[in-house]
Amino acid sequence: MTGFLRRSLGRPAAQAAPAAPPGVHCMLRRTALARRWRPGRLLTGAVPLGWAPSFGRGSLQTLPADLRRTGVRGPTVREGMSVNPGSRIVECGSAEGPVLIAVMPGDLAAVLAAVPEAAPAADG
Repeated sequence: MTGFLRRSLGRPAAQAAPAAPPGVHCMLRRTALARRWRPGRLLTGAVPLGWAPSFGRGSLQTLPADLRRTGVRGPTVREGMSVNPGSRIVECGSAEGPVLIAVMPGDLAAVLAAVPEAAPAADG
């Protein structure tokens, strides 16, 4: 027991806790490919945007280059069973189909800054 304490106390702080990967915690749903919400991180510094799944399942995915934000809304009752009911859902569109990103209100500004807004439709 004392050997364990000596080893753990002698360890530098940098080794004690690994650094969190960059990005924003979110849940992603690509409705054209899958019908379930997947937890992960939206890598906001990457161009094009990337998404890394949580829990080590899968690999880094690149989101479509033409991804554009079409709206922000609260989750429906059905979605509230899969994502946090207090979160906000950023609706996005691309040539590959719609993409939904669920984030907490504190992280919403970072996601809105990372995902460009769609051009307004021309009337006429």
